[in-house]
Amino acid sequence: MLKTEGLTAYYDNIPALKGISINVPKGQVVTIIGANGAGKSTLLKAISGLIKSLEGRIIYKEKNIAGLLSNQIVGLGISQVPEGRQLFSHLTVQDNINLGAYLKFKRRYRHEIDERIKEVFGMFPILEKRSEQIAGTLSGGEQQMLAIARALMGRPKLLLLDEPSMGLAPLIVKEIFEVIERLNQSGTTILLVEQNARAALKTADYAYVLETGELVLEGSAKDLSGNIKVKEAYLGG
Repeated sequence: MLKTEGLTAYYDNIPALKGISINVPKGQVVTIIGANGAGKSTLLKAISGLIKSLEGRIIYKEKNIAGLLSNQIVGLGISQVPEGRQLFSHLTVQDNINLGAYLKFKRRYRHEIDERIKEVFGMFPILEKRSEQIAGTLSGGEQQMLAIARALMGRPKLLLLDEPSMGLAPLIVKEIFEVIERLNQSGTTILLVEQNARAALKTADYAYVLETGELVLEGSAKDLSGNIKVKEAYLGG
């Protein structure tokens, strides 16, 4: 479904990604693991069109989308849940969810939007109960669910998740990864960036290890879970 080929991204002429080539097959969960500053979030931003200083290709459904505007990329079926959630904290839960459908917010799409809202609330019942609550007053786990729900309003075929477990208690992390598994089982392809390597490898089909902007290791998630170097660096030995 998605491939990057020799992808290099720059911040102020300094390469943050160095010739990255990954493959995200349709229907799978692929994870990128690595330490802070490895370039994981930069990779997702490059795919989403949020970084313009690029070399290489980003192929989505046989089309090179490198250089497209981010709203065009969303329109093709790719949505990102950003690191830190980046909700509109002063707006209500319902307002945030509605904003996820901004590309379709015209009168002739009203029925489709309403149906999608029902689906999202079915997946996250707590958000329906909190629909009129200000987003900034939600718990961390509820905010993460809202960020995912907002992204799902665009009916993405490919969902990019950037550090969904960040700052959450272990029990809530478990719930979030259960949501990720349900989304994948429903047919959504997922590219997951995570520092929680143990949870990511347990959920993913395939994994890449990124260090200082370079891919240093890849393989099935099961194989990498047993890799000595991965255990020592990311799984606590």
